[in-house]
Amino acid sequence: MRYRVTIDRSWDAALPRWQALLDGALFSPFQAGPWLSHWYQRFAGNPGVEPLLVHVADASGADVLALPLILRRGRLRSIEFADLGITDYNAPLLGPAAPSDEAGARVLWRAIRAALPAADLFEFTKVVTAIGERPNPLTLALGGEVSNLFGNYVRIDGDYEGWLRSLSKDNRKELGRFWRVFTRDERARFVLAETRAEVEAIYAGLIVQQSERIASLGLPYLLDEPDYDAFYRELILDGLKDGSARLTALMAGDELVAGLYGVAHGDHYSMVRISTAGGQWANCSPGRLVIERTMEALYRQGFRTFDFTIGDYGHKRSFEVANIPLVNIHQGASWRAWPTIGYEGAKAFVKRHPALERFARKVLRRAA
Repeated sequence: MRYRVTIDRSWDAALPRWQALLDGALFSPFQAGPWLSHWYQRFAGNPGVEPLLVHVADASGADVLALPLILRRGRLRSIEFADLGITDYNAPLLGPAAPSDEAGARVLWRAIRAALPAADLFEFTKVVTAIGERPNPLTLALGGEVSNLFGNYVRIDGDYEGWLRSLSKDNRKELGRFWRVFTRDERARFVLAETRAEVEAIYAGLIVQQSERIASLGLPYLLDEPDYDAFYRELILDGLKDGSARLTALMAGDELVAGLYGVAHGDHYSMVRISTAGGQWANCSPGRLVIERTMEALYRQGFRTFDFTIGDYGHKRSFEVANIPLVNIHQGASWRAWPTIGYEGAKAFVKRHPALERFARKVLRRAA
């Protein structure tokens, strides 16, 4: 099989070749045009970040796939997905000519690799293994180690009330109780932002609450950085026009009790940022409540997949989510990557042997 690989260095240049793939079946909103276009427009000019928008066609001109990649220049030259810590799922956009067997996928990868610029390391993280019913050619060709991260989602194909009844009695009763407690305040209401003024007010409160929460935990936080803040701000304002991003909230008068930021494509809604007020509102579990209110509102608009994205948190488990397995792929392309490959291989080996992992954690705790 002969392939024609084209690498564009900007979103605008790539778009004509990518359009048919963007109009097809995508894994998630993270592979849709709004997310990718804003990502490349905001981050592609950063020092050390070079866009690599890969398109592959077969000899007949049929679309094979597209890969939203970057070359990062630092200690190593690494080729990665367009992520920088904010894309929850990484996946190709598949065309009708994408291979579905291991041998074909390896031929495809050799063609892609030959066309890519020189690098020390291919580092693909949070990679899905299938797109719908179709296997991911990257994982067919390169394998990968199971990630300690996984996605979480709920699919509601029947009626919404039926899904609620399917939850355990405790989880179902808790959601009802949270709403009753919240609405004891006569100012309490749920808001699905529909105007620029609503979006700006809710987003302003969300970023303050989220920043304060992370700071209180003593964790590093990058979403306050100017490029990240601008990315999310521009994405939600443009999403207001076409429905590709949604902002919802619990409000008490002008006070933000909880905010939820999500991105959307087709009937798939992915939650990407959430914030809550503490204090007197804690007894109505505002985080869980804003999620459930959002799910119902969007279900009424035709959404059916409610994606809680990555992270193993109790509030997600209370919705009885199904998991999405993810893999990490690290492939060396020069001797400079050997230490990284060795380190990642050692981590994966330890993870595959639970007793060894427990021992390593015990040693590290003692060292600390």
